[in-house]
Amino acid sequence: MHGDPNPGNVRMTASQVALIDWDESHVDVPDFDLVLPGNAAGLDDVAHDIAAQASAAWEAAVCWGDEYAVKRLAEVRAI
Repeated sequence: MHGDPNPGNVRMTASQVALIDWDESHVDVPDFDLVLPGNAAGLDDVAHDIAAQASAAWEAAVCWGDEYAVKRLAEVRAI
């Protein structure tokens, strides 16, 4: 998986989409990369919710103790 699919790492033409900046890539669940704003990847509601929770938990776990990590951890619901 890419690990950081944000607008700054996406290049598009009329016929192609490419991801750049692969420094955060790793082997993991590909759905993490599909947790896009507005569910742009078209995951069903359950798959999107599961991937969003897992993505937030992963980012909180691997980030330093900064505000971003705290924000992402706050998005994780208790199960």
